[in-house]
Amino acid sequence: MIEQPLDAPHIAIAVVIMAIGSALQASVGIGLALFVVPLLALVDRSFIPGPMLLAGLVITLSSAYRERTAIDMRALRSSLIGLAVGTLIGVVTLKFLAGSHLDKTFGGLVLLAVLIGLSGYEFNATPRSLMFAGGASGIIGAMVGIHGPAISLYFQNAEPRVVRAMLGAFFSVAYLGAVAALAVFGLFGMAELLRAATLLPGVVIGVAAAPLLARHIDGKRLRLIILAIAAVSGLTLLMR
Repeated sequence: MIEQPLDAPHIAIAVVIMAIGSALQASVGIGLALFVVPLLALVDRSFIPGPMLLAGLVITLSSAYRERTAIDMRALRSSLIGLAVGTLIGVVTLKFLAGSHLDKTFGGLVLLAVLIGLSGYEFNATPRSLMFAGGASGIIGAMVGIHGPAISLYFQNAEPRVVRAMLGAFFSVAYLGAVAALAVFGLFGMAELLRAATLLPGVVIGVAAAPLLARHIDGKRLRLIILAIAAVSGLTLLMR
């Protein structure tokens, strides 16, 4: 729960982080969570997971709507079954974590997300493997707001349009589900809603800047840079 208000410098830094992450996500499809979450945690832990997830819905919903004809509903249903179970596990675990251990827990999960992202593991295309990927995403996503690495591995060899469509739809449901579950367990309320509103200007700026940014970005190189930033941030949280 949020204990104290933020000062103007912290708010400004958070908005800039969200703007950069939103611009990267809207232009090349990566960056919203893996870049934003560990940096926001260093600014103020109260921004994650709920406020960042709610603010990020603007991007995920727009992506899902834009590519809606490429959504595979059968695959989406399988992933959402795993997501529901994983989200419940993640929120219950988060509920019972002591405050003094949260930084280390968040740092460890960020590093786990980085390792999953670097692994390049290829899932066999079965409903069971998709449920497993959705479950892993749900656990990590509900606890720290990073749903992407596990579920992205499943779609890594799909056509770009399918990837954008499926991840946009999955993240939209995941973000809404995580926020709802956090609220049920008393981990998201009016204070967190205000934190999300604080981040929204960054989302708007990032989405507006995305078309200009997309022309100058090498997606593969950017992915490695984001993973490196996330790893450093995760280590910093672990050492706090």
